[in-house]
Amino acid sequence: MKHSEYYKTVIEYCNSIISKKIKAGIYTIKACKRFLEDIKKTKEEGNLFYFNENKFNEFCEFAEALYIPDTGEKLKLLSWQLFIYANLYGFYYKDNNERRRFRHAYIEVARKNGKTTGLLFPQILYDFLTTNAAESYLVSKDGAQAEKSFRELKAIINEDKDLKKICECLSSTIIYDTSRIAFFSSESTAIDGYRNSLSIIDEFHCYDNDKIVTAFRYGARARLNGLVAIITSAGLDIANPCYAENSKCKSILNGTLTDDSYFGIIYAYDEKDNWQDPKNFIKANPSLGTFLKEDILLSDLADAEITPSHQPDFKSKTCGIWTNDVKSWIPINKWKQEKEIDYELLKNIPCYAALDLSTVNDMTAFSLCWLLKDNFYFKHYFYIPKETLYERYKKENINIFDWVDKGYITAIEGGIIDYEIIYEDILKLCKKFLIKEIAYDRWQSSLLINKLNENIPDIYLIEYDQSLKNFSPPTKEYERLALKGNIIDPNPVIFWQLQNVRIKPDTNNNYKPMKDYKASTKRIDGIITSIMALDRCKANENKIVREIKFEDVLNSF
Repeated sequence: MKHSEYYKTVIEYCNSIISKKIKAGIYTIKACKRFLEDIKKTKEEGNLFYFNENKFNEFCEFAEALYIPDTGEKLKLLSWQLFIYANLYGFYYKDNNERRRFRHAYIEVARKNGKTTGLLFPQILYDFLTTNAAESYLVSKDGAQAEKSFRELKAIINEDKDLKKICECLSSTIIYDTSRIAFFSSESTAIDGYRNSLSIIDEFHCYDNDKIVTAFRYGARARLNGLVAIITSAGLDIANPCYAENSKCKSILNGTLTDDSYFGIIYAYDEKDNWQDPKNFIKANPSLGTFLKEDILLSDLADAEITPSHQPDFKSKTCGIWTNDVKSWIPINKWKQEKEIDYELLKNIPCYAALDLSTVNDMTAFSLCWLLKDNFYFKHYFYIPKETLYERYKKENINIFDWVDKGYITAIEGGIIDYEIIYEDILKLCKKFLIKEIAYDRWQSSLLINKLNENIPDIYLIEYDQSLKNFSPPTKEYERLALKGNIIDPNPVIFWQLQNVRIKPDTNNNYKPMKDYKASTKRIDGIITSIMALDRCKANENKIVREIKFEDVLNSF
């Protein structure tokens, strides 16, 4: 079979990325490897998909027929854009040659690389014109951005006499026959009941929650080829829903999560890359050397180097590096641990626990810590009143319902914490694990502690001084171990809380985890109990070593 130039370009692009002829980040390389492997698999008996080159070519020809007013020329798709379209518009089901494979897409690429012109507008118009009764939607962070995108899309239609003839451009909608294009902001409330054929989520990293994405994913189920495509740059807040989507994409590309309906690619620097080295520009900026000129990025880099407050934006928008603001404590890349823990293997290992009680606003946290060789392993139990769930969903973190569903957080019936439930859980854990000590903050804990003292007399309950002087040394030790990679804690609630910590040293450089301000809704309770548990574990380190037979345990990790 003679292949088209579009197809040849995609194959050459993949080979150049994989062979490192084109410098690329690890998740770009993995996306290219996945594509080539999927092409090979189409020939295997029992494989569900095949590559429809004619459909892929049809899309590319349509896209390159569009006249772009800003450039004064017809659109010319770049190699990386062709690669994305080969995935989204090339793979079909063998048992239904009208049904496309991918229903979800996550595309992360730096700003100024032609996301809107090269990825957003062609897909919206193609779906709008080729899908029966299409509902083609573009979602932007706010109304102003949605309005800007609408004007640009209307300008493309008005430049083409054939499109202008058949399309009716209204104030906020474009209509063709029974199809329509509409625009939404992330704050839109009337988002249920749609049968969206295509939804493009623009700059998802800016969104406070994932309500509209979830609604459109449900709506797309009513369509044979319903697609929800997230097209974004990296962001400044790992607690927002976009970072969770970034993590899901990485899991799929790493092969730890299987989802044949999900396409993902991330153009970004790798973890150890120097953000100040211009040689890395190409990793996050695949359009570099075409319309995107190096001198523009060099100018932005120079500005970031002399203005530290501009560095987070430069790192995220130009380098594809997810980062919180400059005040965050332990860097994300020093903390993230992908290794899961089999807690059954820790049942007979000495364990040190810590308890921090709450009533309504904070989380109650109970943390367990084990020492094995040089690493400290953690497990956490979080509790909140069920009646506060929705308010927390709006104000604190969009993942909270998911965390409750997965058992990371227990939602207790009512509007306040029922300590009896926590008491019962602690008793069960004391039977399950070899808990030696429980450190506790005395605030509101006297009744519960007295009850525990009566029922678990063999476990030492120790009041833990919360003063800055006492808390500073274990805080620094926790920080030191985390930076060395010796803290093993895959809990997503802790990962979120870690980014909420602010450090404010006194004149003697004493510090402990703090929130931005006392009434802040950003929780750090689990970090507090982690440090308390770690401190008690470290205090008993020699005793633990004497009790453990390492050869019985270490081979399991």
